[in-house]
Amino acid sequence: MIPFKRIPLLLAILLTFSATGLAQKSFCTAPPPSPFHHSALIVTSFDSGTGRMKTTLEHPHSLGDGIYMRAAFFYQDRRLRTPPTIDIFFVSASKKPRYGDMHDLSILADGRALPSVGAEQYFTEHGERKLTVEKMRLTLTYASLATLIKARRVTVRLGSTEVELSNNHLESLREIASLMAPPNNTARR
Repeated sequence: MIPFKRIPLLLAILLTFSATGLAQKSFCTAPPPSPFHHSALIVTSFDSGTGRMKTTLEHPHSLGDGIYMRAAFFYQDRRLRTPPTIDIFFVSASKKPRYGDMHDLSILADGRALPSVGAEQYFTEHGERKLTVEKMRLTLTYASLATLIKARRVTVRLGSTEVELSNNHLESLREIASLMAPPNNTARR
């Protein structure tokens, strides 16, 4: 039996250890700070249509001429020998289509055109307040994306329109490239 004189001491010890133990058990609700400094929103979610995880980037700042940048890629099994790809979208909204005749989309990194996977694609949708939303998509391999994020000057050409990516846009692409894992082709079985 414990003498009644020791009960307050025992309670004080239990309270001390339980308070420090509970403080150590607190869960972190915020992600760790990113080393990349940009104002884009990057979200990873489950895409039920494909049954895979998808990471999307939406940048709130215009590239100029009312064109906004978005990007998306699907995570894939590292055991696959195919290189990962990323879709980069350039989106514009206006009363009437401005880029319908100009399906010529290219990205220049330090003056050199980046090779894309397949042909660029052009989509239109009806938006709010009778606006026409135009989306131009270009698919790049991880190697092309790595070239793009290392460039000092990146320019997007859409027909005769030419806009330059700011450092903020490049930083967001650098972060999304860090989330993509290049295939492990060095390990041979």
